[in-house]
Amino acid sequence: MTRIKIGDVFKINTPNGEAYLQYVHEDKTIGELVRILPGVYGKPPENLKEIVAGKEAYLLHCPLKPAIRHKIIEAISNYDIPPDFKIPQKFRTEITDDEGNLIGWHLVDYVTWYNDVVYELTEEQIQLSPWGIWSYPLLVERVSEGWTLENWK
Repeated sequence: MTRIKIGDVFKINTPNGEAYLQYVHEDKTIGELVRILPGVYGKPPENLKEIVAGKEAYLLHCPLKPAIRHKIIEAISNYDIPPDFKIPQKFRTEITDDEGNLIGWHLVDYVTWYNDVVYELTEEQIQLSPWGIWSYPLLVERVSEGWTLENWK
């Protein structure tokens, strides 16, 4: 298997078309961090370089190496990470009650893993990406349904 490199862009097929993600960071504990690029495409976009250079829809951790091995994702190319991209200091995850109802949020510090609890998100906190590792079936489902940070509240 070819080694993955920071900047590698991968294609994942969804029921609605192709989506793209870019590998941006390896965390020794939680694994590969990827930028989920905006849009789902019926055919390979001619402007993929511009899409990669733009703002991501969100970030998340997902297991790239097993996905490549099982042909769930396909390597497309390697592109520079946008110069204004920075790994965010905070991510967020839901706090739910025993019935699964959302009651608040953990805001997780990416370096220390300490978290703060909030019950209402500010506009800035709504832009925080999900904390944790997503499986590829979950990623395909979310991308297909147009999941966004703004509607995750």
